[in-house]
Amino acid sequence: MTIRPLDPYGDVLPVTSARDLLSGPEAVALLVRHRLNLLKGDWWENPDLGNPILDLFRENRITEANRETVSALLSSWIRETPGVLDVEEVQIESSGTRLNYVCKLRTREGTVTVS
Repeated sequence: MTIRPLDPYGDVLPVTSARDLLSGPEAVALLVRHRLNLLKGDWWENPDLGNPILDLFRENRITEANRETVSALLSSWIRETPGVLDVEEVQIESSGTRLNYVCKLRTREGTVTVS
């Protein structure tokens, strides 16, 4: 898998040769980030496509009790990403209204951490 790189602000960088493209675990990690950032209802051509996490937050607040539910939903969503073989070493922490999810992705080319 190859994918165009992004700058720190999330804008696609120009690619002048194939060497500039991301590949391997880093490409899979970027695709995971894209999928996590596309929320259900964001894409006008297919409103049902996207991460369903907001549906969960409409029904529940982030609490210690439902952190595992949030973790399971995100892990399941990430596993559906092309190139991801498994999600391992999941850590989830909440602080007020902020949620931090970190995991290790296992791909055919190796592993990479996503947060």
